[in-house]
Amino acid sequence: MDFTLTLLGTGTSHGVPMIGCDCPVCRSTDPRDRRLRSAAWVHTNDTSVLIDIGPDLREQAIRQRIMSVDAVFLTHTHADHLHGIDDLRGFTRLRRRALPLYARKHDCDFIRSHFDYIFTDDDFKHGWLIPRIELHELDCLTPIRVGALSIQPVPLIHGHSHAMGYRIGNVAYLTDCSAIPESSYPLLQGLDAMVIDGLRWQPHGTHLCFEQAIAEAERLQVPKTYLTHLTHDIAYAENQAKLPPGVFLAYDGMNITGNL
Repeated sequence: MDFTLTLLGTGTSHGVPMIGCDCPVCRSTDPRDRRLRSAAWVHTNDTSVLIDIGPDLREQAIRQRIMSVDAVFLTHTHADHLHGIDDLRGFTRLRRRALPLYARKHDCDFIRSHFDYIFTDDDFKHGWLIPRIELHELDCLTPIRVGALSIQPVPLIHGHSHAMGYRIGNVAYLTDCSAIPESSYPLLQGLDAMVIDGLRWQPHGTHLCFEQAIAEAERLQVPKTYLTHLTHDIAYAENQAKLPPGVFLAYDGMNITGNL
């Protein structure tokens, strides 16, 4: 069975254009240089899953006409990947039941603490005016089945912290990482496509740079690799021309077809 991974956003925590910036990329008229905060939508004809729910979620969902969501998978709790959580109420209002959200135990605890209003309305006095969410702690060794999709968590290193990537069929989504731990490489064998953090050409302390991301693609022998979480230093047309065959800059709205 085929599925589609749609890149809802491919930018950093600032997005592109950045507030208050007048650089050439922020002023660019190329639509591929407009980048909302990084997130993805994995979908088949009857299954719909979000990976990350950043502050641009409302705009992303309307633009892509996402009409329903069956589950949410979180990479980590940084604001640019989590702070659209309140907009999930649009989906829970329509489904009239709680929406499963999968994350590491530490991240589930963070969500309960920082968005406690979602979980303390025991008498339902707010009805469907707040998001209704069921938190599920991920077992990193076990794939999660959501409708037609089997989603394999892939632990990643993100600076001095951690994040979670996900593999669906022959496609992996690995945003926000500075390294892949050795224990995760067996989970990434036999990929046909990979979306991976590639912040910019210059090295960075908490994200892979282009050279490092390309090295990971070569190690894993992935035929097609898409670099995401791009900064405003990266003009699409100019920099795509510099990349080796099989490596592409991601852009908002890009569709990647995979097989389960």
